[in-house]
Amino acid sequence: MRKEEDWRRYCAWPENALGGNEAELLRDGEEAFPAMLAAIGGAREFILLEFYSFSDDSIGRAVADLLKEKAREGVAVYLIYDSVGSILTERDFFLKLAAAGVKVAEFRPVIYWKPYWNWIKRDHRKTVCVDGRLAFVGGFNITEHDAPKSMGGRGWRDTSVRVRGPAVASVEALFWDAWTGSTPVDSSVIPPGGPSEPGPAGQKHVSVVFAGGIRHVRSIRRSYRYAIDRAADHIYITNAYFLPDRLVYRRLVRAARRGVDVRVIAPSETDHPYVRWASWSMYAHMIKNGIKIYEWLGPILHSKSAVIDGVWSSVGSHNLDHRSLHYNLELNLNVYDRKFGSEMSRAFREDLKKCRQVTLAAVRGRPWTAKLASKLLYMIRSWL
Repeated sequence: MRKEEDWRRYCAWPENALGGNEAELLRDGEEAFPAMLAAIGGAREFILLEFYSFSDDSIGRAVADLLKEKAREGVAVYLIYDSVGSILTERDFFLKLAAAGVKVAEFRPVIYWKPYWNWIKRDHRKTVCVDGRLAFVGGFNITEHDAPKSMGGRGWRDTSVRVRGPAVASVEALFWDAWTGSTPVDSSVIPPGGPSEPGPAGQKHVSVVFAGGIRHVRSIRRSYRYAIDRAADHIYITNAYFLPDRLVYRRLVRAARRGVDVRVIAPSETDHPYVRWASWSMYAHMIKNGIKIYEWLGPILHSKSAVIDGVWSSVGSHNLDHRSLHYNLELNLNVYDRKFGSEMSRAFREDLKKCRQVTLAAVRGRPWTAKLASKLLYMIRSWL
């Protein structure tokens, strides 16, 4: 009974948490990419892929070749890619996939003469579903940057979850919802399918939380807020673009003030340095209130994960920034399980060994020009 009460304490919507799942943490590309490729290679019925960025590089071409092979075998293969996230990939790359039998759709194609609002709402999700048996949800794109060094990639630091059980159907349903808002690259009419009905595969409760549409635009933030407010021991957050809105920011401060061990890992080197500079404008106040800030010193950090009290864990595509909160389609899996949470906490503490702690002296010792730049960037954070 106590175990049942534990996870419900941290869950904003217990009635929407799905029981009967098995969830496995994939800590980095060395674990995630081989697992995803093996699942795709073993598909017998269908494969659903939804990625913000799908590149025409050595990794993208290898995955594309595998998808073509599965289509030739008679497996139904569907791919959604985001028009902005994959803007450097020539359209011919996707047309060749479509010609080989892969059903390919572009999310909100960019029309250059239209205003900024045509560009701003993007599909930032990264998911793979196979045969109604399993799904992968995380932060990895299909690019050389994301792939592990053992596969010739750059080994960006990211995280994913492999889930089996009823939660898979919810991930599939979100894929089909995005499919209806996407445009097939070969102008064909491809109706959406329906979610599977997977049976129980384990004992973990999982919530599939997502951003997209008016009703659910802030559901991921609400799940964070609810769990943060109930934290009693620790809050460990790893986020590639750490620019939380005032609501989450204030709750983190309140948690630290009441004695919760609040720690955040953010990137030192990043593909969007202006976000890092804006983040530094918050650090002095956070550190003075007891929040410990660390900067990751390994390959570029791209992970979006958190664990609270070793019970509530969240992994997915959602950055703690304005763009993920208000504009993008995002998807996270919230896992309510002590064993999974313990693994998340242990992974976080291991990552701390490759980090440098940001001190109050370091923040105050920055040149005035850097402080001014950080302040100005923070003021326009909603546009970053």
